[in-house]
Parts: sequence; C-alpha cells; structure tokens
Amino acid sequence: MKMRRLLAVLLTALFLAPFFTARAETASAFETDMNAVLRGMDRSWLQGYTPAAEGDRWTMILPVRSDAAVGQITAELALPTERVALFKGGKKTVTARMETQGVWGVRFTMDLFPEQKNADYPCVIRLSGRDREGKDLAADIPYVIRMRGAKENLETPRVEITDLQANLSVGEDGDVQVTLANPCGAAILEDLELKISDGAGHILPRGAETLKIGTLPIGESVTVAYPVTVTEKAEVAPHVLKLDLAWTALGQAGSCSVSHTVPVRQEIRLEQGGLKMAPTVTAGDSVSLSLPIMNMGKADIVNVLATITLPGITERQSVLVGTIQPGETKQAQMILSPAKDITGDFSGTLAVECTDRDGNPASFRLPVNLTVEQPIKNETDKTVTGESVKAEKPAVLTIAFAGACALLTMLLLTQGLVLRRKLHRLEEEKL
Repeated sequence: MKMRRLLAVLLTALFLAPFFTARAETASAFETDMNAVLRGMDRSWLQGYTPAAEGDRWTMILPVRSDAAVGQITAELALPTERVALFKGGKKTVTARMETQGVWGVRFTMDLFPEQKNADYPCVIRLSGRDREGKDLAADIPYVIRMRGAKENLETPRVEITDLQANLSVGEDGDVQVTLANPCGAAILEDLELKISDGAGHILPRGAETLKIGTLPIGESVTVAYPVTVTEKAEVAPHVLKLDLAWTALGQAGSCSVSHTVPVRQEIRLEQGGLKMAPTVTAGDSVSLSLPIMNMGKADIVNVLATITLPGITERQSVLVGTIQPGETKQAQMILSPAKDITGDFSGTLAVECTDRDGNPASFRLPVNLTVEQPIKNETDKTVTGESVKAEKPAVLTIAFAGACALLTMLLLTQGLVLRRKLHRLEEEKL
C-alpha cells in the first residue's frame, strides 16, 4: 500500500537557527538542548535524531531547556500558510512538562495527509510559559520539516535571476552584481554555486571560478558580487555572459544556465594639444582660434562640442567637432570678432564636452585671454596731408606769378609793337 511505502519516507527536521529569537523580556527564555536524549529518542539531535513516521502519523520529540520557566510550557507547531497540505487539522498545540533537570520534552504527534511528495515545509515552533514570578516567557524557533523518499517532488526546484548589474571597464577589475531569488514554496536551495564566463575570453573570473553562495531559503533572495577582470584586449561593446547555477534541493542536484548581456566601457581619454590664438587683436578685426582634440582611448568619442565664453566679446560661441575615433585628432576652430567700440583685456574659458557611445560624459576646460587694442592712426597719412596743405599755397602763388608774367609779356609785346609803329611813322615823315 502507498501508505505503507510512506512509512519509509524520511521526515527530517532542520533548525535554521540553533537558538531561538525570544519574544519576552528574558533573552534566554527557551533554547533547544541539542545533547539531551529523552524517552522515545534513540540519539540526540546533535547525533542525528530525526522525527519518525508510523503509518499515517508523524512524531517529533524536541528537548527544550529553560533556566527561567516553571511548571508546564506550551508549544505550537504552525505552518506559515494554509495552502500547505501536510498535516490534518493545520496547526497543533501541545503542553510539555519537565522530564529532566531544566529540560522539557515537547512531543508532537501529527496526522499526515496521504501520498505526500518530496518537499520542504518551513514552520515555527512557538514556545510559551511562565517564570517563578508569574511573568510570561515566549520564544519562536524557526523549523523546517523535510519530506524525502517519494518518487515525485511537490514542485520543481528552480532559481531566478531578478537583477544583474555590471560596471566593467577595459583593463580593470570589476564585479558582476547578481540577485538570485528562490521562488519555490516548498523547496530550499542548498549548496548554491555560481559560475560566470565570457565566450570571447575577455572577462575572466578574479580568483576562484566558482562562487559558493550556500543556502537560499524559500521565498528569499540574495545579492552576490562575482569578481572579474576585464582584459586589455576586450572590445568596448556589449558582451554576453553565461551564468551557470548549481544547487541541491529536495535531496537532488539541480542546475541551470542563463545568458545576460553587459556593457564593457573604456574610460574616455580625451586629450588636447596647444591652443593657437593670437594674444591681441585690433577692435573691429577678427582673430582665429584652433585647438587640437585627441582621442587616446579605445572607443569612439561622440558629440564633441567646443564652446568659448569670453564675457564682453561673446557670451557663448560653439562649434561641433563631431565624432573622434580612437587614435584620431580633430581641430576645434572658431573666429572671434570684437566690436569696433570695445577695448581692454578679456578673460574666459574654452570648454570641450563629449560622450561615449553609452552616453557617459567627459569634459575639460581651458582658460582663454585676449587683449583688444584701439586702431592705430597712420602718421604717414598725417604728414602727407600736412605737406599737401603746405604745397597747395606755393602752387597758387606760382599760378598767380605765371599769370602776371604772361600779362607783363603781353604788355611788353604790345608796347614794342606800338613803338615800332611810331618809329616807322617818324622815318616816313623824315623822308
């Protein structure tokens, strides 16, 4: 009969905490005596005592020690949820008396539902009593009832990766943060281990390949850091990591493998050459600015923007340099044009901003100084102008003198002509 076969099912109990958490003012009201051997026990809990199943009944004997309690104590075996179909009647309450000096024997005899399957059943043993002064004593002992030996499991043990974060950079050590959860309702994961590998061989475990996590109780989660090293040859690109998980649950080994993509970044190594710009400029003229920008990293630098702020000349003037590939140099070039009516010394900054492909920012700033001078008047022009003014006066006098000379010449010629005529008349009269 199936019930007969169930007699061979091993029902073991594991204390998740060897000492209880007291709910009373006395911190050590009750504790489990792991060395005591009471009536009906073949050995102590420390030596491997396990509850026994006879027919459809399950029996457990728990030695409880208390230095404060007097009289009888009460024990309640309570499962955390009504959905668990293990014992008929749900929770069970018993009273216990002192069987040896300072040790009470808590004895549970519970009726089992038939055809139980392999499962872990977390429960709580709630102890209560009173001391000599009549004050209440209480304690809760976390407890797990383990059913083994059946052909089937109540559920399939599994583990979930609820979160994975990685901050990895080329040539540096880092960690892969993994959050693991046990979604099972009746299976504790034990001896949980994690391995992480990169198919390209660029992300390597730092230290032991296997990270031993231990026990993951039902419904709980844990976040672990898996240490890795990123090689210098790693590409600045998403990498696919393989996560191998192994555990033991319900007396059987289990495992699974999942893949996650994580980014590998490179620190932005943005370098600048010497700033080329004349220190002075004449008001109304223009001055050019040129700055070499170099990418010394292994990844593209994108959206490189150079912005100069020179109060009094320009509040903000920008130029988009664009994308700079690894090992490439590009020039940020701008032209400044001070107004004609400003002069003096001006100070400001030249800011260069950029990001990588993942949007991580980088920037640097350089001081910029410029002196704007007044336009210089041409002394040669002044001299020439003065000489022209001076030269204008002799030219007028020369023209006037020449006119006078010409007039005198004409008068002399006319007078000579008149005189000749008179001489001819005189000669004619003499003849």
